[in-house]
Amino acid sequence: MNDDVIEEPLELEAMGRRVPGILWRPVKAAKRTPLVLAGHGGGFGTAGHKRMESIIELATHLAETHGIATAAIDQPGCGDREGVEEEQARRRAMSVEEAVASLWTRELVEELIDDWKATLDHLHATYGLGGDGVGYWGLSGGTTFGLPLVASEQRITAAVLGLNGDVPLMRAFAPDVRCPVLYMMNLDDRFMSRESGLALFDALATNDKHVLAYPGDHGANLHLAQPEWGRFFADRLGP
Repeated sequence: MNDDVIEEPLELEAMGRRVPGILWRPVKAAKRTPLVLAGHGGGFGTAGHKRMESIIELATHLAETHGIATAAIDQPGCGDREGVEEEQARRRAMSVEEAVASLWTRELVEELIDDWKATLDHLHATYGLGGDGVGYWGLSGGTTFGLPLVASEQRITAAVLGLNGDVPLMRAFAPDVRCPVLYMMNLDDRFMSRESGLALFDALATNDKHVLAYPGDHGANLHLAQPEWGRFFADRLGP
């Protein structure tokens, strides 16, 4: 982080839950400055966290190059949430089938939607951010928990999603995604086939949607996309 970007912690509550987060904003941020909500992946016994390197790099780039603020919060059971060490140990002992059944549920997704909406309310009220547009960025697990948010929060007017597939939970919310979407894929993703990824893309209701695909396995070469993410948000957010 440099002198052009301010980083500060966020502490708030949603439905009685403590929600830890971080805000990055340009030093010259003004009222109504566009805002991107960044959702992390991981969380299945791994280091899912609001301070993931990809989020820090995104936030720095958006602030320095485009004058856009970024906020991130921890998913339940991750980062600085309460009881995270015990929860992550429990998750590491799960099979993939057990994780799908108990971690990526509609109930937990809707809980995080409430957390994000409380965060957005706080950023509007405290800093005046997002008046000129709110975006969402989140890949893989960040799409699992973020696509339903994009589908249900009308203040979000652009989203970067992807590294996910046509599973029932995503299919249920995809028809309600109507804002512009930049959709990310890896062409050799061992977790999500090209067919499954494109089926989810096709299910998004928006007509303003674009695929950006890179060779390699899950998450490979995505650093190359950072300028594209910045341009996408700069084009779709603003007065």
